[in-house]
Amino acid sequence: MKKFLLLLAIVIMSTIITGCKKDVTTTNSNTTTVCTDESCEEEILYDFQGKEFLIMSNNPVTADPFSDQFEGLYQREKQENQQRVEEKYNIKVKYIPYPASASWGVPRDNYIINSEVTGQPGAHIYNLSASSIPVLASAGAIVPVGQYYEKYAHEQFLTHKKDFVKFKDEFYGYDDSYPFVDVGLYYNQDLLEEMGYAPNKPSQMWLDGEWTWENYESFVKEINTKLDETSGKYPMGGKVSDWADGMVPANGGYFLNDELEIGVDNPETITALENLAEIWGIPGMWISEVDSAYSTEENWKQGKVIFNPGAHWHLFEPSRMGSTNFKIGYVPYPKGPDVVAGNAEYKQITQIWGAATFVYSGSYQEVPAGYEHLVFSTEVIYRIHSELLYFGDLDDTFIDLSIDFLKYYADEESVDAHLDVLNKAQNEILYGLGEDAFGWQSDSCIQMIVSSIKDNNVRAQMTTLTQKMEGLIETMFGE
Repeated sequence: MKKFLLLLAIVIMSTIITGCKKDVTTTNSNTTTVCTDESCEEEILYDFQGKEFLIMSNNPVTADPFSDQFEGLYQREKQENQQRVEEKYNIKVKYIPYPASASWGVPRDNYIINSEVTGQPGAHIYNLSASSIPVLASAGAIVPVGQYYEKYAHEQFLTHKKDFVKFKDEFYGYDDSYPFVDVGLYYNQDLLEEMGYAPNKPSQMWLDGEWTWENYESFVKEINTKLDETSGKYPMGGKVSDWADGMVPANGGYFLNDELEIGVDNPETITALENLAEIWGIPGMWISEVDSAYSTEENWKQGKVIFNPGAHWHLFEPSRMGSTNFKIGYVPYPKGPDVVAGNAEYKQITQIWGAATFVYSGSYQEVPAGYEHLVFSTEVIYRIHSELLYFGDLDDTFIDLSIDFLKYYADEESVDAHLDVLNKAQNEILYGLGEDAFGWQSDSCIQMIVSSIKDNNVRAQMTTLTQKMEGLIETMFGE
């Protein structure tokens, strides 16, 4: 009986061990077959024989996680990922710069298009602003990668970022950065305090739910009675276009979305622009003499102006706001009437050029049969890149941002106000129409928006602009 029980126990244990076995792997020269209880799947063993895997970026020194000047989160984790990827695929990951002649905007787009269509791609992956996606995609210079999302993409990207790399019905980008709102109104707290106000009054009004257009206008009109424009002091300063970029989405409007739908003549947009036109017409209210290449009014830098629009990175850029000697507060653009009434959703842009992302060369779509393990393909490029990225906890990202904000903002109310709108980003692709959209010529899209405000003829100008944009879209995209 004891022998029988012992034999039975051995049989049971053998069954348990066999049942718990998760997979069986067999390998030949180029593939590995992994079998589970449900199925077997063949995986390619890649060996790219030390080839360089090229990522083109604005500044390779700050993009490379092994650089002492790396700028970004999770440096150690990205170093570990890169070491693992280089060993797994037998490649050398290399970050390279754009040519000096293609440093930004249209020259960069043209460089990528020319290098791709001539069969001489500059890199496997390009780091750029999402506003470049429409023109690059239409030219065939980059390829959609949405078909790989289900297999390789991280849930954090799918939840928060993929809509920012969308053009019409396709998705072209992938990255591990959160698309947070980086723009808003920066204000001189010292000057407010000199005038008898609480130095953080605007930020506190936002936190109290009182930062609406109506209350904002009352506030700046009151300030206007106390400031002497003859000494260069004004309630508002900065480029008219920057104010339009913020006030339009603050009322639920937009200029151009990723479906190539034009929004400059929508009621929410018209209301915002007409509101700015009314403010522009008030004597002593607004100084806008800053050069078009920059965003910060010189009088604001000198401590004479209360509000100036900008982005967080402007605070540590000497040519923008990085050379001031007064306490700076942050407040989001005030909520427009359509948002207050519940007819539209409050939104902001990340940057007018769009969120930063990575896109993929269009030159690697065809691979000879039998050479999949030796020749880069679009899917393998995407797969390798997905393994280089690192998605940390979003709570950690927000904590890091709040710490960074505290370096430059004068108080916690400003930090809290900025954190309150981090997730309000909207995808704006007006600048995807190229120099006809953002150029300095009088008939560019953005200059027509500016002149509509200054000349107070918003509706007529936006009707004309709609027709212009329709022509640009038809020429560029065949629609």
